[in-house]
Amino acid sequence: MPRPRRSPVLLLTLMVALVAALLAGCSDDRRLTPPGTLARELDLSGQTLTVGGKEFAEQILLCKMTIALLQSTGANVVDRCDTKGSANVRAALTSGQIDMYWEYTGTAWRLYLSQESTIADPRTLYDAVRTADEGNQVTWLDPTPFNNTYAIGVRTDIAQRLRVRTLSDFAALVRSGSPEGTLCVDQEFTGREDGLQGLLATYDVPLGDRALDTREIDQIYDAIAAANPCTFGEVFATDGRLNPLRLSTLVDDRGYFLPYNAALTVRSDVMARDPRLALLGRMLAPTLTEPVMRQLNERVSAGGRDPDEVARSFLREQGLIG
Repeated sequence: MPRPRRSPVLLLTLMVALVAALLAGCSDDRRLTPPGTLARELDLSGQTLTVGGKEFAEQILLCKMTIALLQSTGANVVDRCDTKGSANVRAALTSGQIDMYWEYTGTAWRLYLSQESTIADPRTLYDAVRTADEGNQVTWLDPTPFNNTYAIGVRTDIAQRLRVRTLSDFAALVRSGSPEGTLCVDQEFTGREDGLQGLLATYDVPLGDRALDTREIDQIYDAIAAANPCTFGEVFATDGRLNPLRLSTLVDDRGYFLPYNAALTVRSDVMARDPRLALLGRMLAPTLTEPVMRQLNERVSAGGRDPDEVARSFLREQGLIG
């Protein structure tokens, strides 16, 4: 008995349904980030953007926030978070490997723009950086209120016992020959224009090799919490481990460290294609105060939570994504 012939229309319908199912199965779930207030003003459907970031918790959080926001507007996003070293991420931006990442005003002023002058006011520094970096085809979006400046940290009880409150006090402790006048820093800090050598010169700290320990930045917090192998160490002012580990930061009484307010930096040619990208900074940056950023950092670095989950939870709280 011959098989019944199927209708061409039925076959076409089945093929269309099959193709649609296959495409749905291959889609990236991250593309389905529910829209929020940003998506009501910004539609990036069909665009592909690459977002970069440095390797520490705060940078990964900012990177993940940016990815989620872009996805909520319909963009396809390539994740390049967690790149080691400031210079590497900046080079990726200027060479076109990534389209945007969050940078700090003090870092750009000293490292990328090679400026030696000190500008203490955060807004004045931001304006100077934004203007100067236009020549490098880099656009700075709105800055955050939080200032993640470098600092020298120490366990609070030890600071009280040693009566060390300022960086000048630390310098005096080192000059006294105290065995507790020891410092941990990471490798990048030793070579930065805004790093170790300038700090030692500004405060006249005669720190010998035996009193200096170089290790990964994430290891420094536990080292100074244990006061082994160093009592003092390089930290970031908004790091989430400061409170749980009961660490204090010394007052920069001579104003060596610049402000380090964060802003999303975008290649100027990317901005020219869609100037509405400025909404990313305009809507997100004002929500990132210092207490908020330190709390978010703590959830990741001390609480062990996934940066992507923390980032998306915060954005939902703000209504920026659904």
